Amino acid sequence: MSVLFFENKYYPSAKTGPRFDEDIGFHHEHGVAFQNEDAFFARSLNHGGDPHYLQIPAGTSITLRNWVEKSFGDSNPVESDYVPGTFYKRMWRPMGLGYNTTASPEKLTQSFVSLRILLNKLEDLFETLEPTESNLLAYGHKVRELILLACMEVESGWCAVLKENGYRSGIWTTKDYIKLRKPMCLDAYELSLQQYPKFPSFSPFKDWEEQKPTKSLVWYDAYNEIKHDREENLKLATLQNAVLAVGAAVVIFYSQYGSNLGPFTHDQKIPLIRSVFKTSVGFERYEREFYIPKLVLPLNSAFPVWTAINYPFQY
Repeated sequence: MSVLFFENKYYPSAKTGPRFDEDIGFHHEHGVAFQNEDAFFARSLNHGGDPHYLQIPAGTSITLRNWVEKSFGDSNPVESDYVPGTFYKRMWRPMGLGYNTTASPEKLTQSFVSLRILLNKLEDLFETLEPTESNLLAYGHKVRELILLACMEVESGWCAVLKENGYRSGIWTTKDYIKLRKPMCLDAYELSLQQYPKFPSFSPFKDWEEQKPTKSLVWYDAYNEIKHDREENLKLATLQNAVLAVGAAVVIFYSQYGSNLGPFTHDQKIPLIRSVFKTSVGFERYEREFYIPKLVLPLNSAFPVWTAINYPFQY
């Protein structure tokens, strides 16, 4: 089954009818199309709305690519190997309809308990060090402790995702961890401090580079330096690096479990995180990575079934 990402040349309409000469509403400039059983389907990538579809007439030779060109005017759609109705284990992304993460409630709770400890320690630190521009480079032993704990939690999340997706065994380093940047959309997350609007917003993974997978993460590089040589590098245990490291742990949590947690929405996990960090996510550049539900006709006849698969890492 192939998936085609297209540009809707007829926006805000699409073409339908036996000769594709009738207009129908499709209020999206970009979309994704695929075939399932005896029908073609097209839907928006990130803005909801009803899907456009065609039940393939018996005996016709029309292909999905033909249909996309006739319906949306795009003669050069981009093909993808993604299979609708699948999601990668423990990697949350936007999707048309919800799915259940493969992570157990026990793992989610354990991850949150660790994150809650970090958030509490960060707020305790703010009682001594106000997170203002003049204090960003203030450093000390308690700050170092928080950076160590936060980066250990980030590493734990990285390892858990790699392990659950069957990543090759061995001693993993940032050369392996950076392979999670794109599939988990890590550099799309931007954070700010909820109670301190003057503290500059930041994206913990924005500058992560394959050529420098450790050095390009300033807060993580500081963690390595203060872990291995405290006497020489205590000055790197700054308030700024502590905020960045705890923020990175928040991103790792969201990118595994999402921001609504499905059946877990009745507890206070997400509100507690939001009481410390405000999060915005720029998923626009990752639209082609979104999870797409596997639709069938008649529409709404059954809730889409999702299948968990391993992410195809390149070694």
